[in-house]
Amino acid sequence: MLKDKQDQPQTLETVILVEDLGRIAAHEKAKLLAEQTGFKVFSVKPKQSKRLYNNKQWQLVFTEKGLVLRLSSEPSWSDIYVDFASSALAYRKQHGGGRKEPLAKAIGIKGKEALTVLDCTAGMGTDSFVMASVGASVTMIERSPIVAALLEDAVDRAMNAQLDVVERMNLLKVDAIEYLQTLQIQPDVIYLDPMFPHKKKSAMVKKEMQAFQQLLGADTDSSKMMGLALERARQRVVVKRPNYALPIDNDKNRQPDMAITSKKHRFDVYINEGRN
Repeated sequence: MLKDKQDQPQTLETVILVEDLGRIAAHEKAKLLAEQTGFKVFSVKPKQSKRLYNNKQWQLVFTEKGLVLRLSSEPSWSDIYVDFASSALAYRKQHGGGRKEPLAKAIGIKGKEALTVLDCTAGMGTDSFVMASVGASVTMIERSPIVAALLEDAVDRAMNAQLDVVERMNLLKVDAIEYLQTLQIQPDVIYLDPMFPHKKKSAMVKKEMQAFQQLLGADTDSSKMMGLALERARQRVVVKRPNYALPIDNDKNRQPDMAITSKKHRFDVYINEGRN
């Protein structure tokens, strides 16, 4: 898809570094990732990457805890890391409200229904995890090879830890618009969380969202994706928005049928049942 020059993501070099030197598995994963992405692989002692590879903007680093992302241009930032077995997600799964959570209500999960969800903007995978934790079968789509690599490693680690939630999470490393254009089997729900400028300046938001904005560039295709989602979803389309933002434009001139709000976000819900 075409973007204006000022909206293009940065194209500085990405490298794969192996800090977990004692494990053969880390080297094998690095080799496979290099074959998939074309990124070069280097073995490096911990703490050396900032000194030896400081001209490489993006560093995918295999560490003892798993695959992390580092930005050489931001040496003060901690590693960006996806961990579905983290204490924060475990706590949210246990105490976050379950099917009473705003996101669970928005996708319409109820009873023992085997709801299928297509998350077209997987990102760090948190929302996919929440939807899977309440029983949905979630397919995550991520087009960035860097972000997809973080997600894939997180899924592998969670499977090894026998975390049952990830058994309902599947990752596709494709472009969401191209996938929607050729989609044959309609999912019950299509979920969108387009990138938007955050007003809040917390360290976590600043670190991850600024990194993603640099990596992926400006969001210029959410309207097109929204139009395709409205055509393909069997039951509903759910769009995550900041509370201050307007609904996403779409070529169907559809407005949300309802909205479910939380403290920070709003979930715009477009009901398709009876329409498609």
